[in-house]
Amino acid sequence: MSAEPARTTDVAALALDYGDRLIVGTAREMHQAVARRVFRATRLVGGRVPEPLHDAVVTSVYGAVSGVLRVSSGSVRALASRGVGRPVESSHRGRLVVAAINGLIGDELRMLDDPQAITMAIRAEGADVPASGWPLAEAFRGATSHPVIFLHGLCENDESWSNGARTIGTTYAERIAAETDGTPVMVRYNTGLHISENGKHLDALVQQLVASWPVDVTRITLVGHSMGGLVARAATNHATAAGETWQHLVRDVICLGTPHAGANLEKVAHLGSRLLRFWPESRPFGSILDARSAGIVDLRHGYITRDEWEGQDLTGQWGLDRIAAAPLPHAEYHFVAATLGASQRHPLSSVLGDLLVHFSSATGVGRNGPIVDGARFEYLSSAHHFALLNHPQVGDWIVEWLTARTRDPLAIAAPRQA
Repeated sequence: MSAEPARTTDVAALALDYGDRLIVGTAREMHQAVARRVFRATRLVGGRVPEPLHDAVVTSVYGAVSGVLRVSSGSVRALASRGVGRPVESSHRGRLVVAAINGLIGDELRMLDDPQAITMAIRAEGADVPASGWPLAEAFRGATSHPVIFLHGLCENDESWSNGARTIGTTYAERIAAETDGTPVMVRYNTGLHISENGKHLDALVQQLVASWPVDVTRITLVGHSMGGLVARAATNHATAAGETWQHLVRDVICLGTPHAGANLEKVAHLGSRLLRFWPESRPFGSILDARSAGIVDLRHGYITRDEWEGQDLTGQWGLDRIAAAPLPHAEYHFVAATLGASQRHPLSSVLGDLLVHFSSATGVGRNGPIVDGARFEYLSSAHHFALLNHPQVGDWIVEWLTARTRDPLAIAAPRQA
């Protein structure tokens, strides 16, 4: 990854590139598909004479527009390489834009070594904190032996956990620091990468954190919103398979609105892409849907291991059977599900769940039964998916779970009964 920070000019260049590739390209392909259908109907009258003239004009017009966008993109990138443009992450809004871009096309950004590609890191005050002794000691003064690691969801970042803080008056991190023995640790990552890859990165990051934490770590809690819950499970699964030890310190895995059995929105996107490909005129729009990132595609069935996607064209088929990943026997799993309606049977709840994740998926119930045996779940009615980032009731539950385990030392040592 480039050492130079991403600038507003990099964002502008990326917008121009995608404007050429998706908007102009889609318009050109749709125009050609419609034209072919029209000319088939007019050949009996006018023969094929109008077609070459039309094709020449269309090629010239779209080529000119595409050329302008490409030249403009190149010029803007040249300005970025000279340091022109404000660092995009210097503002809260800029960091949100970068997070959203990474969620949509983060795998491609990483492949192109684009400066906007996010590298997983511990965060404090909107900046990366190296997972080494002195930086951690400076960023987490007064650290306790119990880091509580927060993992955001798709297109979000570490600052998303402050959602609604002005109205609510507090955040989960603030409550944990004030009411429990935990030290909140925010992590930011590229949500466009495969969930299994982010799990591997998190495994490595937590190893470094445990080795360099200011005091000896005796307990770890993982808190994930949406995709973040899958990344947490992927990390512990990867650590177990690799024979690591930090996962034995995990006492609680808290998943808020996590699509353990898949996300309906991604399933709709996949189905929409397949349907759009039935007609030549709509096929270009299917290509736009197929451009979504690997991280988004993984959400279709809640994949957390590499074996579930490696060598497969997941945009070309409904999906594969999920591979079982054993939970940590010494940890409590807490799944929080929300619905838009006032009850699970409300029509909005039945169809949309919390807007993005269905109730059964958030509670970890798949077609073949529970995805995590023995998981406990809580239900939040009349709440949408993003309300779970900072909700007073959820905050109460988190504090209760963390303090309950602290009060009962035997619960920390004893394995959980599945």
